[in-house]
Amino acid sequence: MRKFVLLAILFLLTPALLSAETIRFGVPPWPGVTVKTEIVCQIVNAIGYETAQEEVGPPIIYKTMSNDQMEVFLGAWTPHQNDMLNPLAAKGEVEKLGINIEDCKIGLCVPGYVWNSGVKNMGDLDKYGAKFKNKIYNIEPGSGMHNEMSAIIKNDAAGLGDWEQIGSATSAMLSQVKSKMKDKEWVAFGCWSPHWMTIEMDMKFLGAVPGTEKFISSSKVYTVVNKNFSSRYPELYKFMKQLKVPTQIQSLWIYEYGYKEIEPEDVAEKWISENHEMVTGWLKDVKAKNGKLAIEVIKQKFPAQN
Repeated sequence: MRKFVLLAILFLLTPALLSAETIRFGVPPWPGVTVKTEIVCQIVNAIGYETAQEEVGPPIIYKTMSNDQMEVFLGAWTPHQNDMLNPLAAKGEVEKLGINIEDCKIGLCVPGYVWNSGVKNMGDLDKYGAKFKNKIYNIEPGSGMHNEMSAIIKNDAAGLGDWEQIGSATSAMLSQVKSKMKDKEWVAFGCWSPHWMTIEMDMKFLGAVPGTEKFISSSKVYTVVNKNFSSRYPELYKFMKQLKVPTQIQSLWIYEYGYKEIEPEDVAEKWISENHEMVTGWLKDVKAKNGKLAIEVIKQKFPAQN
């Protein structure tokens, strides 16, 4: 069951409003996390559990996880979310269950034609400030990327103290960037891999300079669960711990949903049916709620596609 809840409504939710058996997933409006969560939820549903997906940003996700009002988050990008995640993990309020995607990259990008004009690292931006209109386009306020860029601007790192950060959802940001690139305008924007942008857009990642190293980084994405998840759902705990996604697979999901605009439910169902081997690894020694081997239930629910 795929459920999206408005941010305002989230504050009114109490555990009693959802079934005690409902497993709640936090889902920021990021294409990769959207599809990954949908795939996991379809598997969890098939093996006998109810799920709900709540579309909110990381600050709300971590707050509700620490209050036992959300169970799972599959998009804990580190180090960009460390300031939100690590204090909760240290207090035992959430558990960093495992890395579900390795070899990720987060940074600031410019179009290829801007790169070729001499903008190769963060320190090159300010000398061309007028061409960029002293603006940086980034994802939504409250995200790790947005917070870290705010710190760069506040600290005048790379001379960016008089620059403005414009934050919005990923789709809106990329729409703005693509429009500017179409007109050959100069634009600097938050970027990451895996994502379809690295395939469809002529873009370059900028190098770091002192004061910007935290923003320009290699990243890992963790699966995070609340402190009660392992005792309440031991079989799902095993599943979540074994969840590993190659970066090229995540890029494919993002491309199909974020670029080709195929509904995430359809992307997920098709992918599960075509990838029993990978799902088998995720579900090793996991039993469905009815006691059967989870992978056998999945093979029946999602017949292999030739």
